[in-house]
Amino acid sequence: MQAGSMRWLSWRGLLGLSSGLALVLFWSLVAARLAMYSENHTGVSVLWALPLALVAMLAGGLWLAAHRRRAGTVLLVLGLLTAGGAVLLDRLDILVEYEEWLERGMPERPF
Repeated sequence: MQAGSMRWLSWRGLLGLSSGLALVLFWSLVAARLAMYSENHTGVSVLWALPLALVAMLAGGLWLAAHRRRAGTVLLVLGLLTAGGAVLLDRLDILVEYEEWLERGMPERPF
């Protein structure tokens, strides 16, 4: 094994794989929630996904440092899109935590 390579079963590899899979699961659940229910309020804020997005970006940076360019870039992009997407879901009243939804005057979902 080369000095700059990274094994998939290292802590960086497991961090990247688990955070990437968690973000894919998060977006799958968001898509299913949007498709199955017309309400735009939830019991949990989608902004709770932000720490997971930050972990994915950290893992992507570690993978880039270990010369896994493609995997690192995918994790960085997925983390950035998740961070931006979660904020947009909340700010555009697409999926809002219930108490916040009440404070905003119970707005309708824009679509």
